[in-house]
Amino acid sequence: MTLRLDTSRFPSLKESVRAHWAPILLEPISGSDERFVIGVAAANATGFHVELANCHEKLTCLYGESAPTIVNAITLAGMCLREDLAERSIEALFSPDPPVSGVTIGRCREAEGVSLEALTQSWMAALSSLYSPRTTHDVQSLTMLAVGDAESQRAGDRLPFLVCDFVKSKREGFGEYFSTDIREARARRSKGGSHRVVIDFAGPRLVANFGTLKAGAITNSVHLIKRRLWDLKVERDRDPHSILARAHEMILHRPPKDDPQVSDQQQANISEALEDLEQQADQEELRLLALDSVQSIGNRVLQYELAA
Repeated sequence: MTLRLDTSRFPSLKESVRAHWAPILLEPISGSDERFVIGVAAANATGFHVELANCHEKLTCLYGESAPTIVNAITLAGMCLREDLAERSIEALFSPDPPVSGVTIGRCREAEGVSLEALTQSWMAALSSLYSPRTTHDVQSLTMLAVGDAESQRAGDRLPFLVCDFVKSKREGFGEYFSTDIREARARRSKGGSHRVVIDFAGPRLVANFGTLKAGAITNSVHLIKRRLWDLKVERDRDPHSILARAHEMILHRPPKDDPQVSDQQQANISEALEDLEQQADQEELRLLALDSVQSIGNRVLQYELAA
């Protein structure tokens, strides 16, 4: 007689998954001996997961007013690594290319776990003092975010293309100020270029990125917009024409407040997200605007470039 156990009724007894994993390391002050584990990434042939440090209050104790900059670097490093894992899978761990200075990927190892999420969480709990184990809800949210990052990279945000079309229709020659990817209507971050700084519009008086606050995907929208804010900051700091004092703006499209397809709760979520984004923009000394139509965004661009 053959006995068979139904493991679907006992999740802890299911077959474990094998994956490669590596720690994400941060050296906040270049040349110092301080180095923190700020994340763990794991990947195999079927997927990936990135678990990041979440006890940010400890960074405030260590670095005071500089802590928000370090938190932003952690967030950006995690987003970029997710994008890289979505493109290159395990290869992103063996030959990493982190875009944030002071961030490195440690030695890649092999391990087993109940899931990729459980594997990264267990190693983070063991290695990082900046981490507290997540609840089931938090794990699900982070998994959805990782999937959302990969999907949004493939689908893209149509807003920059619509703004470009509007501006070109109003002023001949202004299309040249938009990035080549937008002018040629292709994905803004093609394979192999996910870590480059992305700037949508660079005119004589205005440098701008565009983003959409999607009522049904607000968390993912916020993270992608924060990435575009970071790109603006990098571009501003390295701009060789800073003497011209070009404005640097993150211009968002938000649903109108009277949009019948957006619930009251979704409008509240959008307002809360805007407060968070405005706070980060203030920290980076950038301007953030939220407008409710492509026409108003396009006119904002024209307003700068046609100013006397």
